[in-house]
Amino acid sequence: MDVRIRAIYESSYLNIISAIFKDLGLPQLIDRLVPVDPQCQTRASDVVWLLILDILSGRQALVHLERWAHEIDLPKLIRPELQPSWFNDDAIARHLDRLYDANIHQVISACLVQIYKKEGIPLRVFHADTTDVSVYGTYESASPDTLHIAHGYNRQHRWQKQIGFGLIGNEDGVPFYGDVHDGNLPDKTWNPEVLSRVHEQLKQAKIEDEWIYVADSAAMTKDTLAQTKAANAFLITRGPSSLRIVKTALAEADARDTTWSDPFSLAEKNGATYRVWETASMYEGHPVRLVVVESSALDQRKGKTLEKERAQEAEFLHEEQARWERHPFSCREDAEQALASLKASLRPRFHRVEAVVEEIVRPKKRRGRPKKGAEPEMETLYILRLSVEFDQDAWEQARRKASRFVLVTTVPEEWKDRRMDAKEILKLYKGQISVEMNFSFLKDPFFTDEIYVKKPERVAVLGYLFLLALAIYRVFQRRVRQFITPERPLKGVGGRKLTRPTGQAIFQLFWYVKVVLLELPDGKIQRALGKPLTYEQRRILQELGMDESIYV
Repeated sequence: MDVRIRAIYESSYLNIISAIFKDLGLPQLIDRLVPVDPQCQTRASDVVWLLILDILSGRQALVHLERWAHEIDLPKLIRPELQPSWFNDDAIARHLDRLYDANIHQVISACLVQIYKKEGIPLRVFHADTTDVSVYGTYESASPDTLHIAHGYNRQHRWQKQIGFGLIGNEDGVPFYGDVHDGNLPDKTWNPEVLSRVHEQLKQAKIEDEWIYVADSAAMTKDTLAQTKAANAFLITRGPSSLRIVKTALAEADARDTTWSDPFSLAEKNGATYRVWETASMYEGHPVRLVVVESSALDQRKGKTLEKERAQEAEFLHEEQARWERHPFSCREDAEQALASLKASLRPRFHRVEAVVEEIVRPKKRRGRPKKGAEPEMETLYILRLSVEFDQDAWEQARRKASRFVLVTTVPEEWKDRRMDAKEILKLYKGQISVEMNFSFLKDPFFTDEIYVKKPERVAVLGYLFLLALAIYRVFQRRVRQFITPERPLKGVGGRKLTRPTGQAIFQLFWYVKVVLLELPDGKIQRALGKPLTYEQRRILQELGMDESIYV
């Protein structure tokens, strides 16, 4: 009797994700928070587990999830004896409703806290921001308290039906808090509310330590400052240019006697250089530190605005030149008055303009043909002559001012035996890129394509599962990066040397891992790899504390 091939699974990296999900203890936690229904063949954790794998493998619509479950090694990935037919769209919908009824926000929050504890991630600095995601279809709910899917303008000023995502995470991008909220909730409202919730989440985890909250300029409000203090936290944010204390700080920084720091860089190579200067002020009764930052890299939008203003000013001045030369004055006194008025009205930013009254003598124009041999009658006129020259120094100064911004913080100068000077405040603020990179995940159609469900409650649950998938993805990336060094880089697809590989770059190394399901002559089932693992694949598994047994 021969060995028969029962199935061939393209397992790729899914077995690694499944092992991490299990190692974090999330199935047991979810089953405790969403009790198992004895009449149900599947558990809530099974559906969450399957959906996380689905999201991270290039998401299917829920109606196709049962078919996809037939194509993966379900008993090995989740638990033995599971049948793909148990994951039809009706069963999944019932579990989504059960997750919502169990308070999906608390379920995912508990999962995120457990991830931080299991991974030993320090709870020191958190970066916060919000984004919006467009959805389609008509969503009806009998409850007025459910997620409000609203029409509104997104951050690209496009009109769409949308929901909001709020994220708070560390510098590695691992979310500690996430929420799915109404599509039109303003950031100025979200910031103080979320500070209160995170504080409660920390207290439930029995964490009473101080922490730093980093957010964008929408956090610069009286309510956010008060709630930051109440949450046992400190704030770092960018000061809006419309604030009086920000305008004052920028003006003081421009004074001749201002002592700026020496230029420094935060990047290892080819990065922008910065100079900083610090002052202090009061805002809404709260003492704050103001850090004026000057960057060598001018913001692209501000650079385009400056170029546009310079071109418009040059065009206007050349038009003025031509206009005044076309309209001479018969009287010097009138010309002098026009010159004084012109000098008072012209306030060029990027050009030097010199204007003088110039006397010209020319033949006087008469009607008709002059007589033969008649001497032309001469007249004296006065014109305004403008000399326009580009002011390189003024241009450089304008670019320098445009490259400045102000950070506002309540962090003390000494915190946890560490000096928190202006350079350190800037470094922490620059870590805001981590939460922005998470938004690229949430908007990547590979992971989070259109949401095909009928009820807003299920939209909310899927949104929270996107956040949990993001957390698993970041944990995977963080674990791999811990053993990748410039001396021992990872060899990626195409032979590229990777010293800080993204999760997707690591996924690509496992794309073609296949598992063959064999039926032995005695009827037993055995798994085998389609071909041996490569050196880089074995290295990653070994450093993660795994081996090929996660496949076979």
